[in-house]
Amino acid sequence: MATWGALLADQYGNPWITLDTTPMCLVQKIVLTPSTGGSYNLPVNSSSPFIIACHATVANTLFYIRKVGSTYTLNYSVSGVGGSPGTVTIYIFGYVIPQPLPKWGVAIWNAAGQCILTNETKVMNPPVGYGTIGSTNDIGYLVDKTVAGKWAVLPRVMGIVVGVLGTSQPRPWSSPIDTSAYYNGSSTRLTAGQRDAPGEELHNVGYSNSRDQIFAIDVSRY
Repeated sequence: MATWGALLADQYGNPWITLDTTPMCLVQKIVLTPSTGGSYNLPVNSSSPFIIACHATVANTLFYIRKVGSTYTLNYSVSGVGGSPGTVTIYIFGYVIPQPLPKWGVAIWNAAGQCILTNETKVMNPPVGYGTIGSTNDIGYLVDKTVAGKWAVLPRVMGIVVGVLGTSQPRPWSSPIDTSAYYNGSSTRLTAGQRDAPGEELHNVGYSNSRDQIFAIDVSRY
């Protein structure tokens, strides 16, 4: 155990900030109002850990992240119908060291003398997993949960759909199944959907489930 610092516990007595913890916090909140699906280059890099979470105000808006070279891009689109995803809100969490000092309040430093937490730090709420581990109908791309409040989903692939296109010249086809968070002003629906449309008749359709939970963060305080 560390011999310096502070230990903060939650309402149940569980350690929330331990003696050696450097908490992740909100680095940036980005609000987009695109007229159609698209992408956004994230102001992040692999030299420092980060977590991306997002939600939209149109149902079935899917999110996934792509990395090309050193650039991370968040992609968003409305599954099936296309069109505007409404308002897309992106939350970037990471490390801010040192933290800016407030004019008053509480500040905590690490062993290196760097301020890592103050009363003004917007510490990231812990991600919550939705879906039942071991279930056959409430896990992976089958998760469909509506929770009260404003939640942002962590983009991830929840499965894949495969099939064969055409009949005269059949060829293989596949599409990832991505996460979605639809915020309607009072609650958030967390689910997953097929990223791409086949564009023509699809045969021998099959699905592969990641059997992972969908993770989301309560962002009502940001």
